[in-house]
Amino acid sequence: MQRFTLLIFLFLFLSLPTYSQNSRQVIDSLINTLETTEEKNKIELLNNISRNYWNISLDSSLYFANEALNLAHILKDKKGVSNAYNRIGNVYYFKGEYDVAEEFYQKSVNVKKDINDLKGLLGIYNNIAILYNVKNEPEQGLQYYSKALEISKQIDSKDDIALFLSAIGSTYSRINDYKKSIQYHLQALEIIKTQNNEIAAAQIYNAIGNVYQTISDYDSALKYFLDALKIYKKYNNQRGISMSYNNLGIIYQNIGENEKALNYYLKSLEIDVKNNFSQGQASAYNNLGTAYDKKGEKRKALDYYRKALEINKELNDQEGIAIALNNIGLIQIDLGNYASAKDYLEQALEINNERNNIADIANNYNNLAKLYIEIKEYNTAKNYLTNSIKLAKSVNDVEVLIEAYEFMYTIFTNQNNYKNALEYYKLYSDMHDSIFKLQNSNKVAELKIKHETENLEIENEVLKKDNKIQLLELNRQKNQKKYLIAFTILILTLAILSFSRFRLKKRTSNLLETKNNQLRQANQKLRESEKNLKELNATKDKFFSIIAHDLKNPFQPLLGFSEVLFKNVNNLSKDEIEEYSKMIFESSQNLFNLLGNLLEWSKSQLGRAKLSPKNINLTESLNETLSILNILAQKKQIQIETKIPEETFVYADKNVLSTILRNLISNSIKFTEQNGIIKIDSTEQKNEIAITVSDNGKGISDEDLKNLFRIDYSLSTKGTNDETGTGLGLILCKELISQSGGEIWVNSTLGQGSEFTFTLPKAKS
Repeated sequence: MQRFTLLIFLFLFLSLPTYSQNSRQVIDSLINTLETTEEKNKIELLNNISRNYWNISLDSSLYFANEALNLAHILKDKKGVSNAYNRIGNVYYFKGEYDVAEEFYQKSVNVKKDINDLKGLLGIYNNIAILYNVKNEPEQGLQYYSKALEISKQIDSKDDIALFLSAIGSTYSRINDYKKSIQYHLQALEIIKTQNNEIAAAQIYNAIGNVYQTISDYDSALKYFLDALKIYKKYNNQRGISMSYNNLGIIYQNIGENEKALNYYLKSLEIDVKNNFSQGQASAYNNLGTAYDKKGEKRKALDYYRKALEINKELNDQEGIAIALNNIGLIQIDLGNYASAKDYLEQALEINNERNNIADIANNYNNLAKLYIEIKEYNTAKNYLTNSIKLAKSVNDVEVLIEAYEFMYTIFTNQNNYKNALEYYKLYSDMHDSIFKLQNSNKVAELKIKHETENLEIENEVLKKDNKIQLLELNRQKNQKKYLIAFTILILTLAILSFSRFRLKKRTSNLLETKNNQLRQANQKLRESEKNLKELNATKDKFFSIIAHDLKNPFQPLLGFSEVLFKNVNNLSKDEIEEYSKMIFESSQNLFNLLGNLLEWSKSQLGRAKLSPKNINLTESLNETLSILNILAQKKQIQIETKIPEETFVYADKNVLSTILRNLISNSIKFTEQNGIIKIDSTEQKNEIAITVSDNGKGISDEDLKNLFRIDYSLSTKGTNDETGTGLGLILCKELISQSGGEIWVNSTLGQGSEFTFTLPKAKS
């Protein structure tokens, strides 16, 4: 699967790097002052030189940090020793040697505790927390952020308290505890507002927006991103404006408004290019690639991914390089350039192995498996998928697991290994069910968070009004004492104050009533959402009970006749063996068709069915389908007549069109008597082609016509030769036709036959 890039401002303590383009000039200036600087001040100077070498030479940075450490030991300057340990830890962090980095950070912590340098401890704890997050151990990082928060409270540093509350909120989001994440971010926001730091507030708005986006509450995410954008525009903060445009683009891409997404990505890119924001350019190019890829404009997507790769290489951003290589590899698969795709995907895998990012490695294995499935090297694909499943389980990456199970099902289906195909389909189905439950849980959590947030806002408004009333009361008492002599003036003053207080109370009462109404509305929405979720669960349960029943039916003749064959093969006649084998084959075929329809329907419901529409010759696609179904028609001596012009083209996904034709024609065969007739024709309309499949079979009753395309209604009718089915094929047809931009309807008279008609867009010129 592809990756797009979010941009956020991180609350990072300044112990980690902020690069300067003039680092070399700063270094030369600092080195020139070394000789004239007193020994006790050289320690800090050497540490600063080490810091400025971060983006130039890590070996030089390590050299000056060690020089600072040696001098600090000689002068017995414990603070200098702890700062030098921190600098050495920074260098090993940037080298990717995290265990060595942590060792030096812990040495710095021990010294700072010894000298009670609480402010310094904040920076080291922050560095250790960042280190654990990079190592994909967020729970450990959470412990150190919590330690830093306690020290911030101890020294009563409001800015630091807000900083680490927000950092804790971001970490809870990483471990999927979104409720706590929102709560900590809101606490940070309340403190920041008291400090009148609007830029910091915008950063927290973005962080909250990212959490809501993660749980797919795009309305709330949009609100917070727009709040952040408003502040950045107020202060003309170009980097913040660009970041907000990028994140808004991702929101619109997620809700399917691709043109709006493209517009915001291009706005972000324009600012990044103008201001030479390299990291922002890389993210914008990558996200533009995903948007054009979704539109089906593969070549344009490829151009943007290559630009993202070029900038990430200049920045030496290994994660960004890996994402760009991965996305380019997937585009090359779509374009049929398999050798090139293999090269890019293997490069991405090599980088992610060096980064030791388990989730990205598992995703790379899936993408390589997709490549080998395309070129039909199934054993190699299975090896990659086996490794992917193992890694994805270790980090509980559900999306990667679902994709891996789906690919396994595809491989075994293509190899006609129906037993293993069924096994992986069950795993896929179970994982789908777990995602469904998780989505419901997230929806409930989202509504609870909204409810609690609104309560907090109401309480704040009430508190503000109470404070105003108390202030007015104090003023009234002061005026009474001051103007006691002037009775007339006092009466007038009291009258004015009384009237003001009455009006203020009335306004406060009205405000409380408004907020209470809003609270009641929120509760009503919560109850309605709960009702909808229960109905959705009931529909799902009913559907699975139908499938469980109809999935079992084909197994009965399959198991029964195969057992007879197995136990009596030497005692049966050739005709009996032929008859039993035929029944086993027909049961297996019915079971396989059912499983295929089940998978296609499940994919469409999950939104994972990625359509690749193109211009398709309708006659050729129909002939391919009939080559498979003619055997069934011949068995019942059914004549199939086609009247579709040879140059009729539609704009659709080839596999989707085949699935629709196969289900509709096989349905007609099923319900048509011996020696019957099935007719297939098409008519050209303004912007679409209408295809009709009609028969002179048994027809459909008026009652069944009303429920023909309903998933919550069990419609399983036996054919003219007692053929079985579930009715799922027609439901799948309706779903796929709707996704392809068409419609389907049916006309039928009981005992006289049925006529199914569906439309698809005309081929594009």
